Amino acid sequence: MNPHQPVAQAVAIRKNIIIKVGTNQEVNKFVSKGTKIISLDGKTVVPGLIDTHIHVADFGRCLLWLDLTNIESVRQLQSLLKEKTTQTSAGKWLIGRGWNQNRFKEKRLLNASDLDSVTPVNPVILYHEAAMMCVVNSKAIEIACLTKQTAATSGGIIGKDPKTGELTGVLEGTATNLVWLSVPEPTFDELFEATSIACNKIAEVGVTSVHWLVLSENELQIIERLRSEGKLLIRVNVVVPETLLEKAAGLKSAEDYRLHVGGVALYTDGYLDSKTAALSDPYNDEPNNSGNLLLAEQSLTTSVTRILETGFQPVIHAMGDKAIDTALKVMEQSSVKTVRFRLEQAALLNPKLIKRLKSQKVIVTVQPKVISTEFSVWLATERLGVERAMWLHPLKTLFKEGIKVAAGSDCPMEPLNPLVGIQEAVTRESFPEQRLNVQEALRMYTVYAAYSSCEENIKGSIEPHKLADLTVLSSDPYSVPINAIKNIDVEMVIIDGQIIFSKN
Repeated sequence: MNPHQPVAQAVAIRKNIIIKVGTNQEVNKFVSKGTKIISLDGKTVVPGLIDTHIHVADFGRCLLWLDLTNIESVRQLQSLLKEKTTQTSAGKWLIGRGWNQNRFKEKRLLNASDLDSVTPVNPVILYHEAAMMCVVNSKAIEIACLTKQTAATSGGIIGKDPKTGELTGVLEGTATNLVWLSVPEPTFDELFEATSIACNKIAEVGVTSVHWLVLSENELQIIERLRSEGKLLIRVNVVVPETLLEKAAGLKSAEDYRLHVGGVALYTDGYLDSKTAALSDPYNDEPNNSGNLLLAEQSLTTSVTRILETGFQPVIHAMGDKAIDTALKVMEQSSVKTVRFRLEQAALLNPKLIKRLKSQKVIVTVQPKVISTEFSVWLATERLGVERAMWLHPLKTLFKEGIKVAAGSDCPMEPLNPLVGIQEAVTRESFPEQRLNVQEALRMYTVYAAYSSCEENIKGSIEPHKLADLTVLSSDPYSVPINAIKNIDVEMVIIDGQIIFSKN
């Protein structure tokens, strides 16, 4: 990822810093009696990968759940649930995720009856692979006080039998929250242990740094405890909501760069899948709905000013073109020109907005797997129309205009593996003219990701004076077929010159 030295044979590390990158002969000069030499036998080394959008504590929660990704039939799922029930106290919630009816032999959705027959006492909620759908059992329906008369929230669907009106247990979109709100939070200790495991899992997929989107004060306490107990395995850039600005200010950045307290998230609109992203014109299939602008220009200006005064970076969520326009107006009027504004999940653009993004040198962050989900699951072309959909996440255009684009996973809503995101960016099916090449896709997870948090001087590329964070891959992503990138194995992960994960 260093344009002045795109390829090298060897890397020399002293303590936690890269001191030489070059040929074997050049690097051999640094070998002494105490040097540890690692021969990679032709494997590929890339800079430690960076995930710019991940909910680490939520990922930890999911690790407490049943993994349903390999379930191939309703009967197999029932057997797994029945076994789990015998290990779980009565009344305790059973939660799982990852099922997909297309993998089932029965080729049908799950329903409450499927779950009731094996889990009559424990409330159950099982999330679909696509996340914005779940199935619950009758006990969960009872606890959540759902009835035939319960109305679906905007952007949600409550599954009902067409003949009897009885609830089927299937909830979609925002309706999934109707039951989730009844699920008790894990204890602090449970969440701490789960989050610690999550950090290890993140490292195992080759990610050495994350931008951790914090949702609660609990999470700040977990981060502090992880650091104090030496369990903060990966580097963390903390991004907090505005409500936690003062609390975040009390969390000191670490001198060893393991913890950086940097960003404050502001939400100018909602999401495309729930049709709450703020659009200039209505959604195609809802002529009276243009989404929701959560922060008007004046309110956003007030918040941004406050964030800048405290020395943090504004991280502005804006998905719809109206929300992006509002965010850009605030940036254009800001008297502080040294800050790097970051637009999170900037989705629906157009040529005029792109020109303004370039003028303001705005960083755009995306989640490549979310892009394919919006086209394949949310059916963006139908709901926005072709003319607007062609400007949904126009990554190639952004790169051509010199706009820096960083990428993340949005885990646990989407898969953690950054190689999945890279493959999605280079194999994009909808509007393939916006596909990236492998180098561009990799830049989103390395140099541009580092730039997005003002850390490009210490990470993001393999060159002298930068931190020794490296990810070793089993194959070269430039050489394998593009539809096989996600199958590349992470062989080794190095942070601060120390091997923190090795497959063998």
